[in-house]
Amino acid sequence: MDMNTGSFFQKSLWGFILLLLVSCSDADLNEAGAEDSHNQQCAISEIGAQTVMFDLKYDVPDGYRVAFEVYAENPLKVQDGLQIKKTDVLPILTGITNGRGEYTLSRTLPEQVGELYVYSSNIGVPSLLQGRIANGSVTFKELDGNEEKPETKALFGWSDSFPYLALGGWNSLGKPDYVTKREEVSSSVLRAINRAFPEWWSADPEYYKRTDIYVKEDAQIWVSMLHSGSLFDNVLGYFSYQGDIKDVDPALVKEIIAFPRASIVRLFSAGLKAGDAVRLKYYNPETGQLENTFPKGTSIGWVLRSDGYNLLNRTVGDGMYRFYSYPEWNPESGNKNHTVLFKKDNFVVVGFEDLPNERINLLKGDGDCNDVMFHVSSYPADAITYDIPEIPDGGSDGETEEVDAIQQLSDVMDLPTDDPGFWDDLWVASQSTLHWDLSDQENLDSYGNVNGLKEVLIVANSRTMNSLIIDQPSSYSNRIFVKTTIRKTKSDGKKRIFVKTTVRGMTVEIEMDVNPYSMAALESSATEQIIRTINSVKDLIMDNKPVRILVEMEFDPVPGHDFNELSPGPYSPHIISE
Repeated sequence: MDMNTGSFFQKSLWGFILLLLVSCSDADLNEAGAEDSHNQQCAISEIGAQTVMFDLKYDVPDGYRVAFEVYAENPLKVQDGLQIKKTDVLPILTGITNGRGEYTLSRTLPEQVGELYVYSSNIGVPSLLQGRIANGSVTFKELDGNEEKPETKALFGWSDSFPYLALGGWNSLGKPDYVTKREEVSSSVLRAINRAFPEWWSADPEYYKRTDIYVKEDAQIWVSMLHSGSLFDNVLGYFSYQGDIKDVDPALVKEIIAFPRASIVRLFSAGLKAGDAVRLKYYNPETGQLENTFPKGTSIGWVLRSDGYNLLNRTVGDGMYRFYSYPEWNPESGNKNHTVLFKKDNFVVVGFEDLPNERINLLKGDGDCNDVMFHVSSYPADAITYDIPEIPDGGSDGETEEVDAIQQLSDVMDLPTDDPGFWDDLWVASQSTLHWDLSDQENLDSYGNVNGLKEVLIVANSRTMNSLIIDQPSSYSNRIFVKTTIRKTKSDGKKRIFVKTTVRGMTVEIEMDVNPYSMAALESSATEQIIRTINSVKDLIMDNKPVRILVEMEFDPVPGHDFNELSPGPYSPHIISE
């Protein structure tokens, strides 16, 4: 897991909280309806929490930890042919699986949530899963609208405009009946691809390569599916030629279908799976026959038909576009590159972009070149040559996840007794970012250790906090709460829990309209410093203004499961030095 993967963890883990850039003004409170807080539709007392056991399992190689986000509604939409994330929907929690791709932990969710969507941008896993909470637990399945039973299709077919050859038949899910083996993909390769080719980011031009293969000695060629990250049912084909491709007429190449539906289907056992491999065959132009061995001196090129497979009639058609590994044959006037080529530990991968690099027929791609990714190998192993760049390692040692909640301050920490009318009326809205250490790749059951955190604490009296909890229009970007934030309205009576470790550094800072006031010390606990900070702005809070306190801590690693009983945050008051 790498830090780039962590960048897609947006905003919140436990609720949809938007942080104030500065303390709210009286005008903000009036706009939110502070004068009639008891009539707010989303008052503090209206929304509680539920504890849900997650049963989430990704089919991944050992050592591959999957980062994910959980939503109360589908976070994806289709726009201009692309599947993109909605900008007005935030996750209610995020998480990271253990080294087996499993997540079986209890989490606290808003009590009104019944249906959950799990999104991940990791290579090699479904982008979206769906589950419904029942009896305090939830399991997930991939969203897939196709429920046909597999049937065999004819061996040869015709596209809308010219004939193609096929290596065999396929079922209604598009899986070839000539898949003869499954290749293992290591977790190190998947982690490296995640780092090099993040979803919705244009591929690094360093990896734009002509992905044609040159066969330097007689060989058998294999292709295995690695990843599909597209809305479309793309068709992956190939062709062979002799000599310089500049002398080849694209209208005369003999296209052969490798994967009629280059889409990984996890929901049905009859669908194509990651690692499923097919042996390519050489078209002999002299005999017109398909042969198992590619002769020395042959080059192999690739062709992708965007959305070329028809699930209804199980046929291959022209599709919306046809893109080649040779850029000059592609339709754009500018950037014509549609393939990337790279390797990791001698594992060679080709990636395809399935939409134009410029707007054609109203559609334009994102250039990430991970819509179809496949692995190419040969026997003998050194019979094919490439000009291949190596992608860097993808396994960083860190990750982050965020936790949000609203609760009475007295449920979080022991408060002074000098002014109970003030202290007992305080509430805290917290956004806690935990820093995870995932460097232990050997303990596959571990979810990692926590070695630091950053927290934003919004402290206010009940009247002010209540007035801020509203179902806000998206234009209120400076607000802090939305309707589905977790709210704990009263103490559960449990004994206060503490995590003991060695605190190596701590900063408590209050952000005001003026320069922040900061204290950095290790001689007192986070609780003591937070209370001291609140005391310094007591007049502001009594004047119905929320204040924003920033806390940052570094400490020796603590097993992640020690934080489960503390959820939702804030966590800093519970961390003490041994």
